[in-house]
Amino acid sequence: MGAPATYPRAIGLAALQAVLSSAWIAARELPPAKRRLARLGTVAVVGAVGYLVSPDDASTSEDAFDADAELIVGENPFPVSEGAATSEPEPPFDKRKAALAVGAIGLSVAAIVARHQLEKRWLTRLTRNGHTHPTRALAVRMAGLEFAAQLAFQFADVRKARSRTS
Repeated sequence: MGAPATYPRAIGLAALQAVLSSAWIAARELPPAKRRLARLGTVAVVGAVGYLVSPDDASTSEDAFDADAELIVGENPFPVSEGAATSEPEPPFDKRKAALAVGAIGLSVAAIVARHQLEKRWLTRLTRNGHTHPTRALAVRMAGLEFAAQLAFQFADVRKARSRTS
């Protein structure tokens, strides 16, 4: 199972994603070598923080496998690839699940395109208004937007996880 669903954890994950997104954008105004190094460092730091705050799965995996447990073999111990008959027919193609998957992909692509358009619009406006560091200002604006969006998604996940357990 995944990490425990708590609101402080959701806020932390949303903030971590906002920092990553903001640093990625702010690195645009650096020369290519420094930009790559800054982005690599940002990803490494966020990955390390994510690893450090994740719960230990070692204790649950050791509990899940018990060497003294009795091995129970089902009715059909042979792999299907060896020609043994399967006892369960394949489920039919579910059109609703396919439509839901296509819809989710479409929404993701639309969100990416909308975000890119918003970034371009804000950067153009900041540059036109003579901001001294328009890319940094864009990074700050996008960090706030990213935090709000990620917080909404994280809170929805917490709520869904808590509704399953109760």
